[in-house]
Order: sequence, then structure tokens, then C-alpha cells
Amino acid sequence: MLAAVALAALLVPAAAVGQERPRVLAAEFENDINPVTQDYLIGAIERGEEEDYDAVVILLDTPGGLDSSMRAIIKRELDAEVPVVLYVYPPGSRAASAGAFLAMAADVAAMAPQTNIGSSTPVNLGGEDIPEDLRNKVVNDAAAYIRELAAEHDRNPDAAEEFVREGANLGATEALEQNVIDVIADDI
Repeated sequence: MLAAVALAALLVPAAAVGQERPRVLAAEFENDINPVTQDYLIGAIERGEEEDYDAVVILLDTPGGLDSSMRAIIKRELDAEVPVVLYVYPPGSRAASAGAFLAMAADVAAMAPQTNIGSSTPVNLGGEDIPEDLRNKVVNDAAAYIRELAAEHDRNPDAAEEFVREGANLGATEALEQNVIDVIADDI
């Protein structure tokens, strides 16, 4: 269902000229976002381009991760020549923290039922409190970044900003209702 929605624009021209069915590369990602997993996701996008896939679908379940790795992945998502679909899957999964940013940067943001997105307030690696002045700078930077990603992809920038400023979370149904994602799909 998700592939059909994400590739509807590609299917119509393909059917009209008798081309083969679109190919979609699915990359399963159940981990935190770090330099190793950064290489994996960037590699999936590059493979999608090199092997002429019609889209890359990232099946995501993450608690979040490092800002530097997240931003490197997002830069690659935004620069991709192949459409990137971020799909929070399977049911029970989450796109928390850095995962919510990846969703806002995707060409299509999708969630399976019984999944959630949000909890994107920056935290210190060791779990300690961030000193107030530094915390303000980090939170403001993250809020501006997620807001811009959401707005540029015609998603709700106010809701996305709440993920950062308030640590807000939305289930799949609420995320669709609030225009944070594009589709809810039971399976790929």
C-alpha cells in the first residue's frame, strides 16, 4: 500500500508506455543513529541511485541518536536523486528524537498503525543536564531545523517544533490528522 501511494506518480506514466513495474529498495533500520548506521543509510540511498531504483524505503524503528550522524543522513536524503520514503515500521516502532528529523526530511513520511513519532528534545550524551545557556542554543537550533524540514515538505512545522521544545509525541493517527506524516500503511 505504501509503495503504491509513494509511487503513484511514477506508476501512471509507466503503465502508459508499457514499462516494467517500479522497483523499490527497502532498507530495514532498527537501531540508534550513529556513525556506523549513518554509513548504512547513506549507502542504501546511494545504492538506490546507482541501481536505478524508483524509490528507497527506510523501514525505521529508532530511539534517536547523534546529531552529527542525523544531519549527515538528512543532507544525503535531501540531495538524493531517488525519492526517499521513511516508514516507521513494524507496529510498535518509533521515530524518536533524530528519527523524527529523518521523517521530516523524507520525500514521503509514513507510519504503520500503533507507532509513534517525536521526543526530539536534545539531551547530553551522558544524560546529564545541559547548562541553561548552551541548552537554549541547542534547543533553538534543533527547533529551527526540524521546523524548516517540515515546512519544506508541506508538513506541520508547529507540531514538528513541539517534538523539540516540549518533547511531544504523536501516534500514527494523530500524526496523520496533524499533517506531520503523509500516510498510514499496514505494510510496505
